Amino acid sequence: MTPRRTWLVLGAVVVVMVAGCVHRLQRVTTPPEAAATLDRKSPFLKAHLRDGALLVLSSWSVDDTARVVSGAGTRYDMTRAIVGEGPHALALDSVVLFETNVTRPSESIAMMSILTGVSLGVTAYCAANPKSCFGSCPTFYVTDGSRELLQAEGFSASIAPSLEARDVDVLYRARPTMGREVRVDMVNEAYETHVVRYANLLVAPRPSGHRVLPDVHGAYWTVTPPAAPSRCTASDGDCAALLADFDGRERLSAADSFDLGAREVIDLVFAAPPAEPALFIASRQSLLPTFVLYQGFSWLGTGVGEWMATLERRDGETVRRLEGPARALGGIDVLVANAHGGWDSLATVRETGPLAADARLVPLPSTADGGPLRVRLRLAKGAWRVDAAALVSRVSPATPQRLMPAVVLRDGRPDEAARAKLMDSTAPLTTFPGDRYTLVYRLPGEASAHELFLETKGYYLEWMRQEWIAEENRALAASLFLDPAGALRRLAPAFKREEATIEQAFWRSRYAGH
Repeated sequence: MTPRRTWLVLGAVVVVMVAGCVHRLQRVTTPPEAAATLDRKSPFLKAHLRDGALLVLSSWSVDDTARVVSGAGTRYDMTRAIVGEGPHALALDSVVLFETNVTRPSESIAMMSILTGVSLGVTAYCAANPKSCFGSCPTFYVTDGSRELLQAEGFSASIAPSLEARDVDVLYRARPTMGREVRVDMVNEAYETHVVRYANLLVAPRPSGHRVLPDVHGAYWTVTPPAAPSRCTASDGDCAALLADFDGRERLSAADSFDLGAREVIDLVFAAPPAEPALFIASRQSLLPTFVLYQGFSWLGTGVGEWMATLERRDGETVRRLEGPARALGGIDVLVANAHGGWDSLATVRETGPLAADARLVPLPSTADGGPLRVRLRLAKGAWRVDAAALVSRVSPATPQRLMPAVVLRDGRPDEAARAKLMDSTAPLTTFPGDRYTLVYRLPGEASAHELFLETKGYYLEWMRQEWIAEENRALAASLFLDPAGALRRLAPAFKREEATIEQAFWRSRYAGH
């Protein structure tokens, strides 16, 4: 037996011994439209109401047909003063969020006792660094002609029902091999609940030698092939070759040691800009924003349910504060040199999520004399992976055609119920950890003659990791939202301690890889 095998067996023995005696409080928040999935083993049900009140019920039940929840319990007003006790019945429409609490043996430890050594490593990574635990919205895989490639993550910023949003991702590296058919695998790879309204394919004819891309305003353009910058300079040196095309080779700098919001610049020069120039930029977030988000959840701890309920009531102040850390980190600002020696701001590219890079066009002004075009990118250090920053010429507008899935497969077999939900956005498809669907689209012509985009809408709910609750600190949680710039400075040392290993830990802790 090899030393590595010995350690794995010993680890499995320890896990089996511990699995029977470790118990954890499992806290789950559930939107009212998913009331059918509530854990009936929970002795109490907390119902956060739209008027700010809270109802704590025991001996509760949910009538899905009448859309009513009932039970005996206590009602609290917005200040959490008791305003009534006894039997209660309320319509699901009056609820913004349910919360259940169940004490049970740790599922992750029990599961590890029968899985492979890889799974032992997965949980070890997550336990050693809880802020690097894998979390995700739906991930989408499409072949690049030789292998299935992670090419999109749907509605990455929609971490609550009230933040549900439409998202469009460029499947830039997709190379379908089945003629007029395109297959997209949709996977729930993390400990999250995904609610998917739709997952459509947008297709646009692609003239030979050209591409079709969306700009930051949502318009689509037929463009010339990307041209690399003649010069690209940043703090880490020449980056021209690295950012020449959207090919999976990314530039990522180290975060600042004292301020996670500290900016850096990347200066680009294009010697001979074409007519109707536009910057083609492909990027994704690093794990720095994810670390900040998970730290916020950790500090909120057992208060996450109440905080989420406030968000679901669409309280303007809560929404504004929620956006504070994202504003402090910022996106990728695109600036162009002007005739007065300064820089004019053109747009900010914001693609939420660390899993799959996306691409956008930023229209640029033509130079008056046909001379070099100077472009500057300004971004938080260590917060963005930039895959491409090249120049294209906008040839003509384009209009994609929307296609819904012709077939939905689960475990290789047609799933008509899942397809019906994706065709009717009023009855969304809910997926849980490990769920995998293959969406089959039929194109009007050969796939190779079309540009492909994925259009999704929905939201997802982060499952609270038990390790996070140990760090509950309402004062620090308040500081993240009331003084996000200050919080980014205070968090810098903690992130720097984990920066070198956070990427490996994140990907190794996936619940279900593709």
